[in-house]
Amino acid sequence: MADGTRGATLLELLLVLAIIGILLAAGSWGSAEVLQRWQVWRGAQQVLEDFKEAQAHAERGGGYVFSGGALVTARSFLVFDQGARRYTLFDWQDADGDGRPEEGESRRVWTRELPPAVRFGWDAGVARKACSNQPGAPTDAITFGTASYAPCNGKPCLKFDQQGFSSMGPGAVYLADGAQSFALTATRPGHFTVCRWSGSEWR
Repeated sequence: MADGTRGATLLELLLVLAIIGILLAAGSWGSAEVLQRWQVWRGAQQVLEDFKEAQAHAERGGGYVFSGGALVTARSFLVFDQGARRYTLFDWQDADGDGRPEEGESRRVWTRELPPAVRFGWDAGVARKACSNQPGAPTDAITFGTASYAPCNGKPCLKFDQQGFSSMGPGAVYLADGAQSFALTATRPGHFTVCRWSGSEWR
């Protein structure tokens, strides 16, 4: 006995499948773009949190510690490796008491890597220095000072004292993903700021 219903034709099924395919393709393209934009923002937040963690670590373990029965200087270094897209926190103790960091006196605490597709640097069009908007393009992806001694070994680094202040002076870290740029600045008193390039200025 017929109930008035009928099945879908092959043409109708193919049409529905084609529409679903188009929607999925459009959705995946949009989500890929959103994911890329989210990655560089997440990278900026990650570096900011790691700055704060390194600062707190220096406050807890910096100053002077006993080593081999003697009171020696202790500091923390945050060392950047631009090519490898990572940075490492080191503890340094002046084992021989000469006041100079040397090989064998530093211990790695942790290493962090930037999220996928995020690099140290800035995208085309950035014409002001972060985050103060001073005229002129940035000079380097990481503008903290470099030191020839270990653990910096010629790489940009932050040397934190026992108050969590950087004795290397102020600087900035630029992050980019090919579509947008972020910057983090660290001033001498140990304050950190995150800003995003709007196309004409840092905000």
